[in-house]
This record gives sequence, structure tokens and C-alpha cells, in this order.
Amino acid sequence: MISALYARKQIKEAVKVKDTARLYSIVGLDPDQPENPADMVSAGDYHTLLETIADSEWPDLRFHMRVCAGMRCEDFGAFGLAFKAAPTLRHAFQRLGRYTRLHNQVSTFSYVDRDGIFCWTHEKPCSDRLGAQLANEAAMATTLTLSRENTMQGLTPLRVQFAHERGGSTEALAEHFGIEPVFGAEIDGMQFALEDVDRATSVGDPAIWKFFNDHLETTLPATGEAEPVLEAQVVEEITKLLSGGVPQLSEVAAALAMGPRTLQRRLSDQGKTYQELVNDARRQLAQQLVSETRYSLSEIAFLTGFSEQSAFTRAFKRWSGQTPGAYRSSAP
Repeated sequence: MISALYARKQIKEAVKVKDTARLYSIVGLDPDQPENPADMVSAGDYHTLLETIADSEWPDLRFHMRVCAGMRCEDFGAFGLAFKAAPTLRHAFQRLGRYTRLHNQVSTFSYVDRDGIFCWTHEKPCSDRLGAQLANEAAMATTLTLSRENTMQGLTPLRVQFAHERGGSTEALAEHFGIEPVFGAEIDGMQFALEDVDRATSVGDPAIWKFFNDHLETTLPATGEAEPVLEAQVVEEITKLLSGGVPQLSEVAAALAMGPRTLQRRLSDQGKTYQELVNDARRQLAQQLVSETRYSLSEIAFLTGFSEQSAFTRAFKRWSGQTPGAYRSSAP
């Protein structure tokens, strides 16, 4: 399965296809439904979609590179926020391989340092389909786009390679990657200079990175499961909105592409209330920030949705049995 997020974005860039309703039908999506990274489509349907769009542009295929160039970390929820908050690009790649299956249950990603070069590889079942080849190219190109957002726009790999051979123009790939890709290689991959992957990122924060990594562990589907646990999804959305105050249930429901009553009912079916999850989100984030950052307590109060530090202190003592200051002092 593949996240419907990718399919929807590919359709939006299918500028030479007049009947976009047909494209949505290929992957079984409703064009009027809002984007939700948790929605999935089959890999086979996704590849058919890419092939259909490719027919409209052949031989100069550019649509999938336009999609990749427009991707942003925020498109991927907690996964993207964890990537963006990573202290270095290496930290981001360390978790990318594990958490990619929240959005892509076909590919396997891994990395290794070899001869002073950082090597990032991509593997999936071999296929001669053009759609599968374009999906492989898009996976690498999206990774580079997110890496550039995290570090510097001019980030260029030392080498980009793909296992497949491809007809048609590959000029759009060379423009996106900044170098000519190599085709017919043993495996898909990108190589980076070590100084690029170990350089501090632009907005990295170790505590926020760890918080979202810990959260992703609760959302990571077990083998055979396609959808993260609803409770974890709700906590994620609340956490993302807390700095603007405690979000209304309706805001979180909208972010999850469902009605407020539906969300309330589904939480009730699981023996949870929305307020309980608000408390969980605030507690988890507060404890993480107090113990693992040097933010002032007033800043942490703001980040966890409190208008006054005194209210934050009372809540924190109720959660932890200690004041925030004592909790920070006792942290290892």
C-alpha cells in the first residue's frame, strides 16, 4: 500500500490530462475528500496512475518531479515533523527507513557509511512497469526535497542511481537532483558527503525530534495493519496545535478528515475521551521539554497550550508529582 497523499499530488500535477476524474477512479479516491496521509491506495493502482499520467507527457516526463519539488515536511504529519526536527540529516535518515512504512509499505530504505561517503539505498520488489520505475524515482526525489528543507536548498548528492533502465527524457531528474542520474545500477540509491549529513540542521531540536520519534513508535502499524491507531493520531494532531492553545475537537477532527461527532464516537468506542487525550498530549510534551531542553518554563507553558505559567506549574505537578523545576533537576 502507498499513501493516498502521493496519488492526490500526482493527479494535481497531471496538467495535460483533461479527465482527472478518471485518474481519481484509478486509485479509488474521492476528489472532494481532504488529504489525509493515513489513507492508502494499492501499489498496483498507484503505478497504473503514474503510467496514465506519463502517457500524457511522453517522452519528456516532468510531472512526478514537480510533485517531489513541492513536497514539504508538514505534509507528512508527525513523520515529517520528526524529520524536520532532527539535529542533523544523519539523525533524520536514521529514523526515515523505519517510519517510511507509515506511508509506503512497498519499499525498504537503509543507509551505511562507506569509504567516507554516506550511502542511502532504496529497495522494493523488482518490476519492469514504468509506473514502478517512476515511483522509485519519486521516492528518491522526495527524500532529497525534504533533506533540502532540513538543511540547505542547494544540497546536491554526490551520486544518484537507479536499478532500472528508462526510456524517454530524464532531463527533469537531472534538474531536480542537480546531477545526471545513473541507470542500470545494482540498487537504487543516493550518496552524500559526510559533512553534508553531519552538519547541524536549520531548525533541528533534539527534544522535539525525540518526542515525535517516541510518538511515531505508537503509530507504527504492525505487519498487516495499514492505519495508525486513532488514539495516537489524535494525540499527534493535538500536539501540533498546542502552541496556539488547546485545539477544539472540531479542529482535530477536520485534520483527520472526519466529522466531530464521528471522532467523538470512535474515541468513545475505544473507551477514551477527547479531554483525556488532550491531557496526554500536554503531559508527554511538557515532560519531554522540561527534562530534555533548556527552554524556560514560561516558554514550555506556551508550547503546551497554557496561557499562564502558574496554571502550567499546577498541571505539571498533578501529572508528575513534582514541580517543573524539581523534575528538571532530577532528570538524568
